[in-house]
Amino acid sequence: MKRKNEGGWITGSDEAVTERAAVFITALAYRALAERGRFTMALAGGGTPRSLYGLLARGIDEKILAGSGYGLPAAARRSPADPRLVTLPWRHTLLFQGDERYVPAAHPDSNYGVVRETLIRHICIPPQHIVRMPVESGDARGDALRYEQLLRGLFRRTEGRLDEGFPEFDLVMLGLGDDGHTASLFPGDREALEESSRWVLAVEARRADPPGTRLTLTLPVINHAAAVMFLVPEKRHELARSIHDGLRPDLPAGMVKPAHGELFWFVAGG
Repeated sequence: MKRKNEGGWITGSDEAVTERAAVFITALAYRALAERGRFTMALAGGGTPRSLYGLLARGIDEKILAGSGYGLPAAARRSPADPRLVTLPWRHTLLFQGDERYVPAAHPDSNYGVVRETLIRHICIPPQHIVRMPVESGDARGDALRYEQLLRGLFRRTEGRLDEGFPEFDLVMLGLGDDGHTASLFPGDREALEESSRWVLAVEARRADPPGTRLTLTLPVINHAAAVMFLVPEKRHELARSIHDGLRPDLPAGMVKPAHGELFWFVAGG
């Protein structure tokens, strides 16, 4: 069991926060690679992470990494386009989805579509390391169960990284909605918010933008990650601060409290 760490609150301009988030993820990936031989990351949906995904695809300047406090990884991979840029160890990274709108990948609302266009198409990652949520069958509940079974199989086969019956992702990335939702866990959805055993659920997000069916990781899965990070735009700075300060425990984002891991807030503005 790891010691619980309070993580951090990181703020600044959009550009500065995006850069610091990319440095943090890069350092975390190499730490996981050194300790376990791989890095597992559940990605956030929506439009906020676009710039971050683009920066992760390009790589981080080695001077920025060296001066970040994390240091330059000894096993750093370099960008084929520019050897001064350090990239994640993509061949040893597994990408998962934290949530997904129940639409085809080509649909403009698809979270996977955003990830594919801003990140996946620009990196050299084994196709089997991209573990996307299924949305093709027309049976959302069945697809949620299929994704859960896929995760159970993957985590059972790879070093047994289960923590109290839940997968221990190296990192879960999250966004924050105007209503305090995160992933596809929405205020008022008691069934989803009180789920204590399932890993993945299908939910009806009637008040979401856009409304509709979604698949999402559950709170227990999020809270058993080794690290959780929120990436928040400036317009939600005050909401993020109130949640960070413990003033809104009723909101789904306020229920994100890693059991043994670290929680980080990367928040633009302020």
